[in-house]
Amino acid sequence: MFLTGAVFTDLFKDKIFNAWVIPALSTGVISSLIQGSDRLFESLSAVGVAFLILLPVYFLKGIAAGDVKLFMSAASFLSVSDTLSCILVSFFIAGIISVLVIIFKRNKQKTIHFAIPVLVSVLFVMGGIL
Repeated sequence: MFLTGAVFTDLFKDKIFNAWVIPALSTGVISSLIQGSDRLFESLSAVGVAFLILLPVYFLKGIAAGDVKLFMSAASFLSVSDTLSCILVSFFIAGIISVLVIIFKRNKQKTIHFAIPVLVSVLFVMGGIL
């Protein structure tokens, strides 16, 4: 639900609000805490992996800070391997969207709303497709 809300605000306001990210991250960590210490460690590890992988991409201006926070929130519900899969799939999807934008709009300055690839990648991974 929070990913869908973030997609809409990213599309219509060009921003991912902390009102989506913070409750989602909190919910993910609290639910993993309820499931036990092993799950909590896995959740926090996935959040850390997402942060460590996406921070250099942020510094290179590949994605915005809201995208990093959104992925960290999604990672709180995932395992480390699922988080890595989601990161790879989301960049692949973003690449396809970028190529399509260049082909059909001929606008190389167009911003890609990265919340869409994040949502699709989480749906793929959580749905068992990947």
